[in-house]
Amino acid sequence: LFCDEEEEAAAAAASEGSPLVVVEDSPTTTLQVRLADGSRTTVRANKSHTLEALHAHIASLTPGVAFSLRAGFPPKRLGELGRTLEEAGLLNEAITQSKE
Repeated sequence: LFCDEEEEAAAAAASEGSPLVVVEDSPTTTLQVRLADGSRTTVRANKSHTLEALHAHIASLTPGVAFSLRAGFPPKRLGELGRTLEEAGLLNEAITQSKE
């Protein structure tokens, strides 16, 4: 689940991001996301979406902000961006966007 700086830098390079497209026929999850500006949003995603897709979606909500994502307690930086939300154990979790 933890990442190295290169993975996070690659994800941050796509700072414009793109919104998630939810496939209604596939299993979904709801994530509570606290953005770096302190606001909160709810993200509905398929369990099969990758951490990279989640990162890109959050980047689309906060364009131009370099950030990392953290989850768990204590919060740990999310890495292995190719993993699915389900593989990463992030179903129905709270995610925090932290400015770099």
